[in-house]
Amino acid sequence: MTIRRIAALINPTARHGLGAGAAETALGALDAHGLDVTEMIGRDATHAQELAHIAARSDHDAIVVIGGDGSIGMALEAARGTGMSIGLMPAGTGNDHARALGIPIDPVAAAAVIGAGHERSVDLAQITLGDGSTSVFGTVAATGLDALVTERANMLARPKGQLRYPIAAVAEIAKLKPFHYRITVDGTTIERDLVLASVGNSRSYGGGMQITPDAIIDDGLLDLTLVLSGSRLRLLTLFPTVYSGKHIHRPEVEQLRGRKIVLECEPAAPIYADGDRVGMLPATIETLPGAVTFLVPRIPSKESRAQT
Repeated sequence: MTIRRIAALINPTARHGLGAGAAETALGALDAHGLDVTEMIGRDATHAQELAHIAARSDHDAIVVIGGDGSIGMALEAARGTGMSIGLMPAGTGNDHARALGIPIDPVAAAAVIGAGHERSVDLAQITLGDGSTSVFGTVAATGLDALVTERANMLARPKGQLRYPIAAVAEIAKLKPFHYRITVDGTTIERDLVLASVGNSRSYGGGMQITPDAIIDDGLLDLTLVLSGSRLRLLTLFPTVYSGKHIHRPEVEQLRGRKIVLECEPAAPIYADGDRVGMLPATIETLPGAVTFLVPRIPSKESRAQT
């Protein structure tokens, strides 16, 4: 695909305010590649979402998101079903979409990927809450402990970056009580006392924690990782292994896979997706195969087990 005119969605608040400098660098890299850029900066989240929908229905060749995974979420919602391609200039804390698609963090290299115009269709997942409201995500939906960790990490002023997650995890594990889950995967129901249940459309969240290490972003399936209730000491020793994905070999971890997953739990627990709070359980999560198209490197990412 030939890419000449792009709409750039910019989140200057990405990485707790560090995104403004990253946006300036990214725009310079896009300009250096001869791309005609229309800048779109939202006044707030609602305005940013409106701009994303305008961009998705415009005559631009692509939407380019300059920001983190939360900013990408707005583009996913706006672009699905329109045929508009999405490019990424990663400028967030986690950048797990970029990691899943093999997109470089370096802005010059990321701009080169966008200019090359190589496309890849990937899946999204849709969450439907108990009140009927819906949203989509591209990486991981987290409930239980990992949602609580994300919630605490988002409130920490320091440290900035990925170090917030292990600090938040230790604090939450110290006071954690298990949740009783009722989980239905493609019509089959199980009940478990768990500390977390995570649904992955791709492998990682939180800046590279491989909670669903076998998930593939274009296979039409969702991967579910369950961590059974256990001692705090076992949880503290489990947490570091999530970065490598080796936690799945531990006896307290269970994995499932399906196209439609229903999560219910007591007491009620929050659910996060792509690092942002969606609401409270219960929730139904369904795969949307090939829902959006990204601009990606020509060499497939390690995640791909499907043709690209």
